[in-house]
Amino acid sequence: MNSTTDIKKLYATHSQHLYFTSLRIVGNSFEAEEIMHDTLLKYLSQAAVETIEKPASWLKSVCVRKSLDKLREKHRTKAFLEEYKDEPPATPPPLQYSVEEIKKALLLLPDNYRTILSLHLFEGYDYQEIEQITGTKEATLRSIYKRAKEKLAATLQNR
Repeated sequence: MNSTTDIKKLYATHSQHLYFTSLRIVGNSFEAEEIMHDTLLKYLSQAAVETIEKPASWLKSVCVRKSLDKLREKHRTKAFLEEYKDEPPATPPPLQYSVEEIKKALLLLPDNYRTILSLHLFEGYDYQEIEQITGTKEATLRSIYKRAKEKLAATLQNR
């Protein structure tokens, strides 16, 4: 993977998916683009890049980890569950919302809520996989996921 053509093909094939994966986690387009580029550079700098059996899976995994690292860097001192622990549960809205409304509402969620929702709903990870990625216990993840859905529903209802 040394030729310019190979690098352009890699970028064209994976950049958009990596960007949106990271964007859903970090919620900032500049940081998502930076993470996407870092992920692709890490792949290209691997000495044994030809031995990676599933490049798309490898890239996605690295992208998710880099995105989570960025969140940890920004929020080292915040407690993971403190923010909304006493908030009463919200009922899910019976209405349907546009994709744009949902995207905007997702960006308003706290980082940990948006991350867990994105990994579970959009990226298809189950709780055990998310536990391995984030280092957070499965029971805690389920609680965060429930609260994140409630918070998203409340945000959408208030719009």
